[in-house]
Amino acid sequence: MKLNTTKEVWIGRIIAWVILGGVSVGILFATTFILGPSLFVIPNLSEKLALAMFCPQAESSSTQEGASVPTTSSPSGTHGHTVEITCYYADGSTSTINNGQFAVAAIGGTLGIGGLIGIVISIPLMLLPFILIRKKKTN
Repeated sequence: MKLNTTKEVWIGRIIAWVILGGVSVGILFATTFILGPSLFVIPNLSEKLALAMFCPQAESSSTQEGASVPTTSSPSGTHGHTVEITCYYADGSTSTINNGQFAVAAIGGTLGIGGLIGIVISIPLMLLPFILIRKKKTN
């Protein structure tokens, strides 16, 4: 869109940014809370995220998954499985990622990846008003 004055151009850009800001918030919400959790289907992604967060220098690791156990004292409550990862380092030492740390890494990591995807989509959108809304050239 070509406008006549600089003032009209900036008013148009501000209106476009407000609209695109609302669209970007929707994109960020959708990618974080819809796309992010869908990343759990990628094999071993949760384990890789936990290792990257808690054992970045480890040479190898072993994963032990426990049986499904009740998460509450109620017999009709929900059940969940446990995961424990042992990290092995070059100097012979080991460290353990417990179930709570694994859950934080898996859930936070996938939501974070979804949010980053949303940011990558939203940033170009916010640049569109500079490209599309310009002043007419006077000859």
